Amino acid sequence: MNMDLDEAIKGRRSIRVFKSDDIPVEHIESVLEAATFAPSAKNGQQWRFTILRDEAKDKFTDWFMDHLLSMRKKHGDTFMGSAIPSCEIMNEAPVSIIVWNTNEFGWLTEHQSVAAAIQNMLLKAYSLGIGSLWIGDIFYAERRIPGYFNKSWALAAAVVLGWPAENPGPRPRLSVDEVAEFL
Repeated sequence: MNMDLDEAIKGRRSIRVFKSDDIPVEHIESVLEAATFAPSAKNGQQWRFTILRDEAKDKFTDWFMDHLLSMRKKHGDTFMGSAIPSCEIMNEAPVSIIVWNTNEFGWLTEHQSVAAAIQNMLLKAYSLGIGSLWIGDIFYAERRIPGYFNKSWALAAAVVLGWPAENPGPRPRLSVDEVAEFL
């Protein structure tokens, strides 16, 4: 699909319901390649990715759900927010990508660089007709997930990919006048 940039920016949606069909590896690689073209602090290219599919994804989401359920038992439903539904979405989507930040210098701009890479991923996925969701609820296990994967990097987010089984409309957006101040 060849898509205008404005169409991609304004048309992309967070998808929470997916078909079970697999995403071809070439499409996943294309999404990851788009991430690598994001700007980065001092060209550090701080992003790293762990791609989970099939049994590896199922094993991880089972582990993550067990962690979330133990937290809910300890802290209650209010504390958990949308974490359990987010884990269920990760389980349903054919691909879950754990996004890391090598965080070499500990700079805020390294975090911003990884966020820019994630935005490129979401836009590229949308241009391929793939639904995506940027998941921040992964931080309910922020200290445990690096150990699960034996990584020394900082956890940045999770992104799920799949063929969308929903077509949500646009969400309300603030106007430029509401968010910008020209001096």
